[in-house]
Amino acid sequence: MTIDFYAGQVPTADELLALSVGYVSQGSSQAVTSSTTLVDSSIVIPIDGLSEVRLSARYTALAGGMKWAWSSTGTVTCSSRDIMSAGETTTTTAGTANIDDMRWRQIATLTEEQSTDQFNNASTQLIVERLIVDGVGDLTFRFAQDTSNASATTLNAASYATVHKLRAL
Repeated sequence: MTIDFYAGQVPTADELLALSVGYVSQGSSQAVTSSTTLVDSSIVIPIDGLSEVRLSARYTALAGGMKWAWSSTGTVTCSSRDIMSAGETTTTTAGTANIDDMRWRQIATLTEEQSTDQFNNASTQLIVERLIVDGVGDLTFRFAQDTSNASATTLNAASYATVHKLRAL
């Protein structure tokens, strides 16, 4: 966001805080077992006006894969949702991950479910999203197993989202 202050004008604390990037983390790992019903994660993002949200979700899914979507409250709407998911099938002896699958997609709906398979049971996989949203309310990241399985699908504690207020030009 640009700073639109003029000489002699004193910015308020609220105006300065609006320039900062907010951060919400998952905090502790959360597992879903034998269920394809989406559950709320701890990644709940308050939205107050035009904002950019960036998600970095790490997960393991020993056999059931993972699906995810967003839910919103209040008047929050989405104008752009860019999605990238990647996974690796093998790790070389030097510890380098080989990316086996990468997918980019752009849609403009929060509730459309996305899914991905698990590629390697020994490591976490990554989902990255960038959303442009507007309105007032909360966004909640939701996830489940893509295919019901007795092995857990786990959203890693290190998953997080950032939010940055934007202004229309």
